Amino acid sequence: MDQFNSKNYPIYANFLNKLAKDLTSFYYSKLNKTFKVSNKLKGKGYDPVTTSDKAFEKFIRSKIKNKFPDHQIVGEEFGHKKTNSNFTWVIDPIDGTKEFVKGGDDFCINIALCNGDRPVFGYVACPKKSDQYFAIEGRGAFKNGERIYAKHSINPQSNLVKVVASKSHMNEKTSEFISNLEKIYKVETLNVGSSLKFCLVAEGEAHIYPRFGPTMEWDTCAPQIIAEESGANVFVANNMSALKYNKQNLLNPFFIVAAKTFNPNN
Repeated sequence: MDQFNSKNYPIYANFLNKLAKDLTSFYYSKLNKTFKVSNKLKGKGYDPVTTSDKAFEKFIRSKIKNKFPDHQIVGEEFGHKKTNSNFTWVIDPIDGTKEFVKGGDDFCINIALCNGDRPVFGYVACPKKSDQYFAIEGRGAFKNGERIYAKHSINPQSNLVKVVASKSHMNEKTSEFISNLEKIYKVETLNVGSSLKFCLVAEGEAHIYPRFGPTMEWDTCAPQIIAEESGANVFVANNMSALKYNKQNLLNPFFIVAAKTFNPNN
């Protein structure tokens, strides 16, 4: 069972549904308490990791290993468990650790399943918002059990485009991109942390999310399929090709998430 198809998808859907419930229980019983923070960059910048990040990833890995012992696992905190399987689980136990440390609510748990170089399942949980996003290849995207859809047009009367951008990683390239949009549209910018930026496009709360800064595969894999199954496009910024996974280098190229009928290059 090393290819994803309609016959085996219920196995993964049921597993993720059970894992989501277990994660919610684990979060509130274990992790919504005191935690320790350290800096991955050790004085060369600030990239926090907490004891909660590590506890979450250990918990998720144990559940996957018990159910799918032959599958590969890639996680932010504990690296890559390689096997010969064509299936790879991609985990970010706390996406938006800076927000988590500050006590904010813009952090998420990202879990995705890749078949080869593409995501086929995605799950994004936002514990403090009590929101859960879920998508299955070819079967749509959902928020808290309700189908969600990306925006399919811009209101010609308001000419308003909502752009979602990073809370903590705004840079000159992103500002330039937004400035170019402002030459054509009335632009409203939403500053949000974590993979919620993908999710806001997926649920029609924003038209576009440009990312001209570094991200890793675990930052994008789960929310990418949620965005795509909602009707949005996720593409590499300089050539409009699809984001790929299971690369030798897990660093993503710059990318754009946008509703299919909205061409940011107009």
